[in-house]
Amino acid sequence: MSLRRQSLSPTANLLRNSRLFSLPNPLPRPLVTEPYGSGSVKSSDSATLPYPTHQAIATTPSSLARGDWGLKRPLPSKSRLLQSSSPVVRVNQWDTIEHVTDFDSAADHVRTRQKFEELGIPMIKGLAVFGTTDMTSRPGKSAFEETADITAYTTEVGMDGAAMYLSALKEKVRSSVAGQGQETDTHVPPKVLEHAVRRTNQRWKHDGPWLPGMSARDFTSYLSKTLTSRHAEFNKYLIEYVKNQIYDSRRQAHKASNPPPLDDAEAKALEAELDKKWSIFTPSDIAAGIHNLRTQCAQDPLNSKLVQNLIVPFLRLPPIKLKATQYSADQTGEVGGYKFDDDTTPNSTHPSAGLSYLRTKAYLANHPILGPQAKDAPVEARVIQSSATARVSNSPYAALGVAGFVANDEVRKTGGFQRTGAHLSGVEKLDLDTHGGAKVSVQAPFAAVSPDGKVHIKLLRSYGEELRVKRGELEDRPPEREGAEQNAAEDLTFNNTGEGKTPQERDMLDMLTQANQENAKKS
Repeated sequence: MSLRRQSLSPTANLLRNSRLFSLPNPLPRPLVTEPYGSGSVKSSDSATLPYPTHQAIATTPSSLARGDWGLKRPLPSKSRLLQSSSPVVRVNQWDTIEHVTDFDSAADHVRTRQKFEELGIPMIKGLAVFGTTDMTSRPGKSAFEETADITAYTTEVGMDGAAMYLSALKEKVRSSVAGQGQETDTHVPPKVLEHAVRRTNQRWKHDGPWLPGMSARDFTSYLSKTLTSRHAEFNKYLIEYVKNQIYDSRRQAHKASNPPPLDDAEAKALEAELDKKWSIFTPSDIAAGIHNLRTQCAQDPLNSKLVQNLIVPFLRLPPIKLKATQYSADQTGEVGGYKFDDDTTPNSTHPSAGLSYLRTKAYLANHPILGPQAKDAPVEARVIQSSATARVSNSPYAALGVAGFVANDEVRKTGGFQRTGAHLSGVEKLDLDTHGGAKVSVQAPFAAVSPDGKVHIKLLRSYGEELRVKRGELEDRPPEREGAEQNAAEDLTFNNTGEGKTPQERDMLDMLTQANQENAKKS
């Protein structure tokens, strides 16, 4: 190993050990916009981004004193961005015209992630189960479930019904090519498990591109470079798919009009004879079947058999599904009264986004004095937007700040459900007198990441015993039985005669009576 290291040039050692070449390229900066009062949209260049775009860099205390961050040149230790106890930076530009490194503090997202970890909440996959803004329904599956955290196409778990059917078609085409020159009078349809046909695709990462998110130039390049070379391969599977459709339609039509014979031997012979008849496909039949598929695709592209059963699994594209937004509060990305379903839109990151690795919240909070608690200790949420202001901005919820994130309040201002005592917490108007603003106690059961990379947290108001435990208003005392005062009064009344008592109880009463008499004499 030492000889190998000595044979490396200084440039190779620099490339191996320098952080300059190990950092990933920054992500495109997202546009931070927000709807305002009269419907206008305002944008901000200085607001905190919904997700980090640059790699955060940290260094050891000894290297920090020298300004060594493993970069091209040392950073000035007297900079105000590096005066904190544990500074982290992100590099905006390696070298400017003044020969300096343009860097900025990355503490905003780093500290936000640390505060989010203190919440101890799991991440779930998909926002369609409770809506991107409503967050009132029960949570969905964890982001780390076996049926949700899928990236491979080779396993059975990673394929839905359409992908498994296409896999069976490919196997059928391979067997047909391998058996050329042999007489095959009977058409054998591909075998696919019935439970797999109804399975939906739950993967979060796809090999194919997201077509609605591509520009016109990228889509044209994708058609010319990728699809042109695979045209002949797709035609093989298309012809085999049309044959299966024709075979199934002939078989179902015959079964609907002609019941099978009662004798098993006669029924099998008739079925074998009919299979040979149904397996005869002329070029005109195949051309008519392809024409019908294309006609259906032209009328309804997203729901057509050609797109759903062949094109999507063949190109490994993310499934495309639309949902109506007529009665939805969140109408961002709306096109003609419809928008792309969040559950099928591919995520820009893992469903957990690296924020939490908990699968469930199935753990108990252990109080040092009171022991295990049914609910965790609530956290303080700052009221950022009151419910009165929310009506102006077309939002039915008040906005609360929790662990560096902005989330909607549980209580809906207009309509929805109301919980007794939950709305009496001072979110009706913005408190300008209290230092730091008004705060409410909430609990966060779960969170999710939307396809555009934004984190949504579900909040529940805290108003029960967990709030009293956090304030220290509960004492360490054993639980009391019903009618405990009456039982204590009965224990102090001794029956000297011992009527209705067992021998053990009479002995105990005698001992207590004697002890009381001795104490009375001493006093």
